[in-house]
Amino acid sequence: MYNIVSILEKIEEAKSVMIVTDAKHLALSSALYTLVLIKHKKITLVCEDENLDQRFSFLPWFDKIKTKKILSADLVIEIDFSSLDFFTQLKKKSLKINKKMATALYGGLLQESDGFLNPDANGMIFAAAKELIDLKAEYELCTKGLLQTKSLALLRLKSLMFKSMILQNNAKEAIFRICEDDLKSSGASIRDCDEILKEALHLPYVEIVALKNSKDEIIKVKEK
Repeated sequence: MYNIVSILEKIEEAKSVMIVTDAKHLALSSALYTLVLIKHKKITLVCEDENLDQRFSFLPWFDKIKTKKILSADLVIEIDFSSLDFFTQLKKKSLKINKKMATALYGGLLQESDGFLNPDANGMIFAAAKELIDLKAEYELCTKGLLQTKSLALLRLKSLMFKSMILQNNAKEAIFRICEDDLKSSGASIRDCDEILKEALHLPYVEIVALKNSKDEIIKVKEK
């Protein structure tokens, strides 16, 4: 994998670029996609996650996302850095950040900081958010898309998961169980469980949450 500086340099040399991402980095990938377009390069954005979450539909170029890689790209970029780091490098290189890039980067900050509620959300993140708003980021659209949109499937899944929740170790541990039938009946995906686990961490006394499958195997763990 390349670091951000190398990526920016290699984009200048490339004729065809492919960005390979997952839902976690989709907003940031949208910003990078815009940058490559500005450079008049051929660009493909690939997200191999199944059942792509429609909450991200506010992102620029959402309708351009492919599900399979191509073979013709001479530069393949896999995202392993944060929106804040990318924004910082763009400023250092005095690269123009247009409205689409600002919106995608703001969405990235919002997503990576759990709506700016993550304990790691520091002054640098808030300062970057303000700068992006000044650059015409559609922050209300980002907030509505990522934080306010609650699908019926997610609500069904939440009901099932909290119904099965068990508190143990003096209520410090919350244990959830999920099976394929739960996902099918709710219409949700396994990724939707993450949001519910994060919410459970706000319960009184709870310090750790775990998700188990029907075989009683732990498949996800989150801690405060």
